[in-house]
Amino acid sequence: MLSFKEKYVMEFVYQRCQGKKSCLISPREIISHAADKYVLYADELEKIMTNLSYDNYIELVKSDKKGAPVYCVSLKIKGEGFHRELSIGKRNFWLLFGRTCLFAMVGAIVGCIIKLILL
Repeated sequence: MLSFKEKYVMEFVYQRCQGKKSCLISPREIISHAADKYVLYADELEKIMTNLSYDNYIELVKSDKKGAPVYCVSLKIKGEGFHRELSIGKRNFWLLFGRTCLFAMVGAIVGCIIKLILL
């Protein structure tokens, strides 16, 4: 299970690598993209990228381009299915929420019927 920041970074990586075998992404790009929603520091981003690599979402190679750090990222099979995983998670959440509301309404109706019968 990915954290919120990991999901946000993975969404950015997924968008950048879409249709390509691999892509080059600088840490500055990821941090600036995440700046509107989260505060990311370089060491925290390093940990997130390493965790995504350990979880088999991406293959990560760290390199330098003119003295600036760059990530060479390739999506693995689990990373290619990331968007599908997100949509399935959202669908399951809404199904669970709907089922919970339905059972709450049925319980309230049964409670009212029992209350009318016993009074």
